[in-house]
Amino acid sequence: MEKKIKNQQFKIDNEISTEIKEYLDNYPFLIIIGKYDHVLGPKALFSPITFDNDRFVKNLLRDALNTKNKFVILNYYNFYSQICKVEIKDLEARGQKQLYAIILLRHSSLPLIPILHFKRMEMIFRKIGENTILADDPEVFNSYFKAIQKIYIDRAEMTPLEAFQLKIRSGINTIQGFCELIYEEKKEAGTIAENTVLNYIQLMLDSCDDIIKALETDLNKSLQG
Repeated sequence: MEKKIKNQQFKIDNEISTEIKEYLDNYPFLIIIGKYDHVLGPKALFSPITFDNDRFVKNLLRDALNTKNKFVILNYYNFYSQICKVEIKDLEARGQKQLYAIILLRHSSLPLIPILHFKRMEMIFRKIGENTILADDPEVFNSYFKAIQKIYIDRAEMTPLEAFQLKIRSGINTIQGFCELIYEEKKEAGTIAENTVLNYIQLMLDSCDDIIKALETDLNKSLQG
């Protein structure tokens, strides 16, 4: 389920730097990796550009944290953000987990990015490995950014968003990716937590639903001309 939070403070647009606005004039979205640190609070870990200040990112993360939904939309005056929250197991943290966020910031004139793409982005993020993610290494997140850029910007897989072929391909890639994650974690650790498996299975089932919907709606519309 995707939670929409509307009518955010107008001042948020004034906090968005010129660099961010220029970036969005040239690219379909700006990706930000954020984290809800138990000690330091919400913070930005990576972005392809440098922020004049990251207050708006902290506010963005704080607003997203106020809902239990995994996928959150925050609407502003000229921009909106879509957020996918990702829980990473950390036995040393409070609650034995750390909460990360994959944030895509876009012009309000552009359509929403389907959730199935965020599921694929999460799968790619998880394939980094829990221990590597928890190190919060900017170079690691930069490599992740480049992988996302290659798929969604260089190959332009986000346009057109309505193309059912892309939806099916993304759904299949997501299912395949989570299957590989289960196999690799089982192979390396010898065991895998039941709640982790159940979480992966649920995401794969959601991707199956996305594929079915694409076949039943987009394909039928295409065949009907």
